[in-house]
Amino acid sequence: MRTNDIFRKITQSLTLGNLQIQQLFALSAIDLNDKEIANLLKTDYQPGFEPMPDYVLLIFLNNLIEQQRGKKNDAEQEVIEKHAKISNNDVLKKLRIAYNLHEQQVRDALKLTTIELTKSDLAALFRKPGHVHFKACDDELVLDFIEGLGLLLQQRQAGA
Repeated sequence: MRTNDIFRKITQSLTLGNLQIQQLFALSAIDLNDKEIANLLKTDYQPGFEPMPDYVLLIFLNNLIEQQRGKKNDAEQEVIEKHAKISNNDVLKKLRIAYNLHEQQVRDALKLTTIELTKSDLAALFRKPGHVHFKACDDELVLDFIEGLGLLLQQRQAGA
């Protein structure tokens, strides 16, 4: 999965505007203008498309966690190497952490996009690679989860 596709889906589903995106990146002293953000949100066949490195998506997700949950008091700042890779499972984990979702809430978000997972199937997605019951998250599942997360958060706001 391309990081641009994940980034685009997150910004669409969570209805993040350019100002919010800029604020998230600013937490790590990354200054992006509107054109740079637009180029990251383009698909690879559109002129001006700019591929997003994995480490930039990692920074974005870590900053989303910090924005939603607050900074950890005693934790050291995580150093992200430029060669760092991110998997679909990592995206799921970071979004789950950012929005403080419990197992049932993750299943509810997926259910909103017509995907039903058993508890064990869901647990397998959050295990460490190499664990006997680890399951790699496919592209469709991560995109559907992001869409479902957006719907779930909209429902929360409507009910609040």
